[in-house]
Amino acid sequence: MGEDAGHLTRLRRADSEAKAARLLATLEAMVATGEAPVVSVLARRAGVSRRFIYDHPELRAEVGRRASQVADHLTGAIAASARTTTASLRADLENAKASNRRLEADLAALRRRVGELTGKEILAEDGHVPDRVTNTRVADLEQALFDAQEALARRTEELESARQINRELMARVNR
Repeated sequence: MGEDAGHLTRLRRADSEAKAARLLATLEAMVATGEAPVVSVLARRAGVSRRFIYDHPELRAEVGRRASQVADHLTGAIAASARTTTASLRADLENAKASNRRLEADLAALRRRVGELTGKEILAEDGHVPDRVTNTRVADLEQALFDAQEALARRTEELESARQINRELMARVNR
C-alpha cells in the first residue's frame, strides 16, 4: 500500500505540474495579445479550476505580476496615443484657423467685387452711365482732398515745432 501511495503522490504532482504548465502557457498567450489576465478567464482557458490558481500562491503571484505588466503597457500606450492626438489636434486647429483666414479674405474680396458689379449694372439699367462731367467732378474732389491732406500735414508739422519750442523754453525756465 505504501508503494501505491507514493505512485498516487507522483501522479498527483505530475498532474499539478501539467496544470501549472498549461496555466503559464495560457498566461503567456494572453499577455502576448495584450489581454489582461483575469483569474476566471485564465482558469477556463487553461482547463483548471480557479481554486487551483488560488491554492498555488506562486501561480497567483505570477498572474498578478503579468496583469500589472499588461496594465502598465496599456497605460503607456494610451498616454502616448493621447500625446499624439493632442499634438495632431493642435496642428489641425492651426490649419483650420489659417484656412478660415484665407476664406474670409477671399469672401471679402468677392463681396467687394459683387458690389462693384451690381453698382455698375444698376447704373447701366437706369441709363446713368458715368459721363465726362461726373469724372471731372470726381477728379476735382480728389484734388481737393489731396490739398486738404497737404494742408493738414503742414499744420501738424507747425504744431509739432511749436510744441518742441515750448518744451525747450520750459526746460530753460526750470533750470
